[in-house]
Amino acid sequence: MRYLIDSANVNEIESAIGMGVSGITANPSMYLKNKVSLQSFIGHFDGLTDKLLTAEVIGETAEEMLSQAESLVAMRPDIILKVNFSKEGMRLMRMLKERNIRSAATLIFNLNQATLAVDAGADYLFVFIGRNDENGHDGIRVLGEILSVIRLNGYDTKVIAASIKNVYHLQQAALSGAHYAAITFDTLEKAIYNELSVNGAKGFESDWKLL
Repeated sequence: MRYLIDSANVNEIESAIGMGVSGITANPSMYLKNKVSLQSFIGHFDGLTDKLLTAEVIGETAEEMLSQAESLVAMRPDIILKVNFSKEGMRLMRMLKERNIRSAATLIFNLNQATLAVDAGADYLFVFIGRNDENGHDGIRVLGEILSVIRLNGYDTKVIAASIKNVYHLQQAALSGAHYAAITFDTLEKAIYNELSVNGAKGFESDWKLL
């Protein structure tokens, strides 16, 4: 399982990229919180061509969102367009597929939505775990079901475990076989830390000075 930093904070992203994460994802709420425009955000990371970069399109109709998508692709041809799952979102994903533009269906909460998004042409699925749990469903179980169906049918669509609220979610997403996990910087730091690793490093450093 690879990692995407789920943030619009430039300092957090640059730190995570420096540690080797595979890409960047954010959403309009994050852009607003960090007082950054989508265009400037994409422009700031334009040179990271070896990393996945996503951008969300918002609108009431597929045609309205397609116009946004084409503008974003003009800025960054390999960008992945995040599309909120809906009827119009499915129409948009089909349009993008016909234009060889990669899309990611986000706000996926169940198997039916996932398979419909795959059929519409989604290259990636953002499957929400924590928010599913909060609404009385087993987010990890749903993630596992979606991954099982994708493997069973040999689909090329990649699954991104999203709405990860803790390191347990992260561990279970990896065990389920998720291709990616979208995690906040706080969760990344918690996943890195282990008291045994810290104490072991201190011991090695202490012994090194005695050589």
